[in-house]
Amino acid sequence: MPDDHLVKIETKLSYQEDLLDQLNSIIIRQQKEIDSLKRELLLLQEKITTINESTENTNMDERPPHY
Repeated sequence: MPDDHLVKIETKLSYQEDLLDQLNSIIIRQQKEIDSLKRELLLLQEKITTINESTENTNMDERPPHY
């Protein structure tokens, strides 16, 4: 009977270790995705800033050619 109890504990431990490994790999994958999304966001922010700066430099009071 004591061996049976020990086997149950070892089995549970084995399942928990497996689950921990799975969760760890999920966290690693999610962190990579977060890092990638951060880089994309920074690029988009830079593009928006560049576009805003270029539109500020154009003369908005200028009449279009057809006037």
